[in-house]
Amino acid sequence: MKSFKSVLFVIAWVAMLAAEAYAALRLWKLSMLPLKHKLLITILFTMLWLLAGLIYLLGAKAQRGKHPGRWRRIIAWLLTLAMIGGGLYSVRVSDQVDETIDKVTAKVAVTSSVAVYVLKDDPAEYIEDAKDYTFGITESYDAANTRAAVKELKEKLDGIETVSHDAVVDMVDALYEKKVNAIILNEGYASILEDLDDYESFSEDTRILYEVVIEEGDAEEIIEGTIAEDSKVEIGKYDLNITNLQPVNVTQEPFVLYLSGSDTRSKMLTTSRSDVNILMVINPVSKQILMVNTPRDYYVPNPAGRGALDKLTHCGIYGIGCSVGALSNLYSIPINYYAQINFTGFETLIDAIGGVTVESESAFTTLNGKHQIVVGENHLNGAQALGFARERYAFATGDNQRGKNQMKILTAVIDKLSAGTIILHHAQILNSLQGMLVTNVSGDEINNLVKMQLSDGAQWNVKSFAVTGNGGSNYTYSMPNFRAYVMYQDTSLVNTASSLIQRVLNGETLKKSDVAKSA
Repeated sequence: MKSFKSVLFVIAWVAMLAAEAYAALRLWKLSMLPLKHKLLITILFTMLWLLAGLIYLLGAKAQRGKHPGRWRRIIAWLLTLAMIGGGLYSVRVSDQVDETIDKVTAKVAVTSSVAVYVLKDDPAEYIEDAKDYTFGITESYDAANTRAAVKELKEKLDGIETVSHDAVVDMVDALYEKKVNAIILNEGYASILEDLDDYESFSEDTRILYEVVIEEGDAEEIIEGTIAEDSKVEIGKYDLNITNLQPVNVTQEPFVLYLSGSDTRSKMLTTSRSDVNILMVINPVSKQILMVNTPRDYYVPNPAGRGALDKLTHCGIYGIGCSVGALSNLYSIPINYYAQINFTGFETLIDAIGGVTVESESAFTTLNGKHQIVVGENHLNGAQALGFARERYAFATGDNQRGKNQMKILTAVIDKLSAGTIILHHAQILNSLQGMLVTNVSGDEINNLVKMQLSDGAQWNVKSFAVTGNGGSNYTYSMPNFRAYVMYQDTSLVNTASSLIQRVLNGETLKKSDVAKSA
């Protein structure tokens, strides 16, 4: 009986060796792990395998009936079984890491969502109920997506009647006055409408009856090149020609990452306003990060409008490339990478890392009274952090303070992600963001950054700077003929931000006094 138990243990011990060898081989193929970590893991596996065998051997040689011998054998069995399970689990985690990075860094189709809007009290519950409705449209704005949506609706309802309007507001007025029963409008424009006087309550006055989701570029194929020549706006079209994003060696060369917060809450990114516009200037050699916040209402030339002035947030509806171009021109710098996340993804990220702790100079209640922020330290979950980052009405400086709070959240996220205990779980974090995050940072670049951080465990010097300006009212490219609130540039602060960016790119380490001007 005793020899039979020994044979069983030998089989298990060999299985332990096979599991550890397979796990070690898989970990060696994991490019994000530094060499020293791979060596340590391999040595640890080998030592544990030998230790399990030695403990069992000592237990087997103990005199029959002696408790130390029995307990040694039990410990050897437990260690062997634990390492078999641990080895197989580490293989599974390694596979998940590679799979997750591949998914997150794969090209994500940023869609345009064109909706059928009806008045709040309209009796229609389903799009089929609107079969005999008159639909308001405008082909002066977003003609390609509008025509693609009309085409789908005609097929679904066996034909529809449309009435064309010169401008979006004319179409909305027609709905309010019940001259049409419904309107077909890109959801990106719904948020822009609320920036205009007399249309702030559009989302409360209406509801979406039906949505047509159009992937980038599909609209052009659907209408076969029949885009109206007089169309002033093609949402998302500008993104088809991104050329100024140049990758670098992210562990050896400084680079600029544009972080965009998309004004959507769905689990898929759609073209929409960019409510968060932060440039992260990262120097991996000096371990310096500079975050530069640009207010959403900044009055800047819109690349999609051939330089016509617009609010920075509006650039987002023409695609991430348009926002990149606007900021690159504003600060006269190249932008190497972008990452766009929507509100749902932001909440998910914060929750995935276990929340963040930020310090507030004032006590306030977030939008809709959902969350209370106290003076001093606040530990925030995803929903609370989003409320903290979005609130602006509680502050005398409005959007300027909101931008600073957003950078506080980002600093807290960077601090957590720099810690080894969190960075080892980055696959699970990235996995939770699938579909809500789009970036042109490659899988290899992410792996190299993780490897660098695990190798040196460096503390980053994170500084932030916010440009501001004076509020006013003016016309915008995205909604001409109507005045909207804009923030005029403070050229002195813009020049200071440009100078700080160049200093980081040149390898300088910034001090608190260097960024004090924006405080």
